[in-house]
Amino acid sequence: MRAALALLAVAACHAPHPIEHIATPAPGITMAFYQAAGRSYTVVDDRRLVEIRGGMLLLDHIDPGAALPSLVIEPLGGGALVVGQCDRDHEIQALPPEDALARHAAWQERRRQRIAEGEVDGDAEPAPDGTVTVISPVVRCTASGAEGKQLVRVLYVSSSLAYRAQHDVTMTAGDRATIATRFAIATPSWGGRAEVVLFEGLPGGDKPAVELARGALTLDGSTSVLGAPPRETPARVRRVFDGATRTGVGDATDPTWGRDSVHAVWVWLELDGVALTPGPTHAHVEIPGEGVRDVEVPSAGREDSAAGTRLPLWIDEQLRGIRNRIVSGSDGASLVDKFSISISNLGSEPREVWIEEKLRPAKRRTIKFGWPTKPVLGAEVARTKVVVVPGGTERVGYVIFYWF
Repeated sequence: MRAALALLAVAACHAPHPIEHIATPAPGITMAFYQAAGRSYTVVDDRRLVEIRGGMLLLDHIDPGAALPSLVIEPLGGGALVVGQCDRDHEIQALPPEDALARHAAWQERRRQRIAEGEVDGDAEPAPDGTVTVISPVVRCTASGAEGKQLVRVLYVSSSLAYRAQHDVTMTAGDRATIATRFAIATPSWGGRAEVVLFEGLPGGDKPAVELARGALTLDGSTSVLGAPPRETPARVRRVFDGATRTGVGDATDPTWGRDSVHAVWVWLELDGVALTPGPTHAHVEIPGEGVRDVEVPSAGREDSAAGTRLPLWIDEQLRGIRNRIVSGSDGASLVDKFSISISNLGSEPREVWIEEKLRPAKRRTIKFGWPTKPVLGAEVARTKVVVVPGGTERVGYVIFYWF
């Protein structure tokens, strides 16, 4: 309290500072796009001239995805304006048969995916009813204020405006790759142009939002593209055998978790220290020993971690993995997994293969009896490296003890 009074006393002893006049913003639109973890929204800052007529203020070109409770209308340049209740029209229309069928098929696919991932309530999302709600772009607000046109700021949050990312990864050297990212935005048909900034992350989230790109877009209803500057990163091509399949069993204490396996050895592209924005990736690999490959990798197919990003490219048909596992001592509080894994090379070149076994979530884990060596135990994966000569087979074995 004394400190606050002292500051006031000091301030009173000085002549007042001249008032700095802030220029009135020019008419125009700016948009800030935010996206993270499957959620996205856009903050629209629309500065325009409006006029009150008959106690009403009509605002055209308000995005249908705008949440009206988020709508802020404030005068710019000193005009008087008081805004009351705002509303807009909604109309329910029947979808064309082909659109209704496609919508229902997409819902069925999402439901199937949730059930396959072990979600208990597969019907959490109701089935679509074959209709669509059309929202008017015109918002009506009760208002009072000065006569004539005045400049106002219309600020709101929209859930329907979003960007889509597309990555192009080019690897022509054995240890580096170049990443070029483009962002596509379906623009509204408002006319004019808008200044936009794209962010990955949400304000107030666990991590601060990171700017991805910025630029100007023409608002003509077309799809506009912004590009981020290309970047280079350490990279490598790596063969990985992770044979276990774990779909359909969600409880890691269940002995059948990870029971089944496949024989495929995948070739992955590893990008160090890179976190890619969600979106598909086109990978072009042209390095010695691999030939020329062009692969499309869906966003859901890649693996992201603190170390970087891994992209599955293709199956090496010259390599074959066999994984055998025996479970013992399962009592709900602990169990033991015993592994015997082999990699065979049918090709004419020696191949380095990383054998990875995803670990059961547990309070404690210990690896014993590893041969020829113990695998490296990470937070989520036990990893062993072998080199398989042409026509040869490499075998490893180990035992993992779990306490839940």
